[in-house]
Amino acid sequence: MAWDDSGTPKVARQTLVDRLLAGYTPSDSHGISLVDHAVVGNVLYTVLEHPHGHTFIRQHLMQAPKNGDPSRWEYHIRDEGTPDIPLQCPEELLEQSTAPGEIAAQWRADTRAARDAAAARKRKIKKLKKGELLTALDGSQVIFVRAFTASLFIGRAPEDGEDDEYEYHWQDIAL
Repeated sequence: MAWDDSGTPKVARQTLVDRLLAGYTPSDSHGISLVDHAVVGNVLYTVLEHPHGHTFIRQHLMQAPKNGDPSRWEYHIRDEGTPDIPLQCPEELLEQSTAPGEIAAQWRADTRAARDAAAARKRKIKKLKKGELLTALDGSQVIFVRAFTASLFIGRAPEDGEDDEYEYHWQDIAL
């Protein structure tokens, strides 16, 4: 784990990204060199070339500490194939990975499937009409009123009155 001491959370995150990328110079990284990178949310994805010739993806999971100075970011490093890692790696980086092994290949396939599923879900959400009946994962029903944010929508239970409106989480709805 490492820390960054910049003044604001946004600057601190970018400073941390810059420092992490600068660490992939051949003299500092045991022959591993940086090929490409992307930041998605608070995850820095890097494509690295191993001295044995293959490329692999490394994730740097970044976050400001929950307690303490919000300008001091911490990070954890995980390589592709590590269980329980974010599945949001951009396709252009996935295409560059030649990491050997079943686990890495499965992680790349899972990442692509997760992205396809999220895109399909967004398409379904965009097509929803006011008054459409939705089923929650717990089996209850919700009448869709309108989209609210990327993670919430406004709806009501079938037994509620027309003026009753509540926030529901998209993740709780079977689409």
